[in-house]
Amino acid sequence: MLVTKTHDHQALAKFPLMGFDIARRSAIIYDSGTEQFTGTTLEGIGQAVLGVMRQPAETANRFVSVQSIRTCQQDLLRAFQDATGGEWETERSTVRELLEGGRAKHQAGDRGWVLPLVVAQLFDPGEGRGTVGESRQATQSDLLGVVEESPRAVVHKALAVVES
Repeated sequence: MLVTKTHDHQALAKFPLMGFDIARRSAIIYDSGTEQFTGTTLEGIGQAVLGVMRQPAETANRFVSVQSIRTCQQDLLRAFQDATGGEWETERSTVRELLEGGRAKHQAGDRGWVLPLVVAQLFDPGEGRGTVGESRQATQSDLLGVVEESPRAVVHKALAVVES
């Protein structure tokens, strides 16, 4: 079974609650914005699937985990600002506020309560819930041929999604 935490360029572009509203060039930074998380781009998922098929003995009957990137909100914000050539409007929030908002929506029977809870899990300071493995070496990314990507590369892909 393939295990991946997906916070790829598609998610960045489609879910501003994850911290970046690309069209408006604004960001929400949760707590310090330095909580590390991992993600796998769509290309990385494809590379992983192909890698599993090419490495049947090494991947048979076991979980494999992969990541394309390990980063934090602050690194992505810098990459977005560099790529767009200017400062982004930045709002501060907390994981606690995100959780309270999601729970309040759920209790009121409103839609859209799941994403705030998922994002809160991703950025909860010191919990490490948004990472796959302690490091890239703790995953099977290299074995499966998943290319490591920088915040800059992922940001350029996210900008391309919004501009298309």
